[in-house]
Amino acid sequence: MFIRQLFQSLLDMPGKFVDVAMHDPLAAAMLTVGAILVTLSVGYFTLLVLGSVIDLFTPESSGPPRQPN
Repeated sequence: MFIRQLFQSLLDMPGKFVDVAMHDPLAAAMLTVGAILVTLSVGYFTLLVLGSVIDLFTPESSGPPRQPN
């Protein structure tokens, strides 16, 4: 089943990443930088999506009405 294989590969990947990182310090540095970039990108996108969802449900405040002169 595809879903079972997907979840199993998700569980196996950290171990494979550790094996790759242990062979070469450059690989470990690249893996770390890649993980940081992906985490920051996903976090920023999440903030943008949450901000737009919140903006959908908050009423616009037009402020007090202006008096004509």
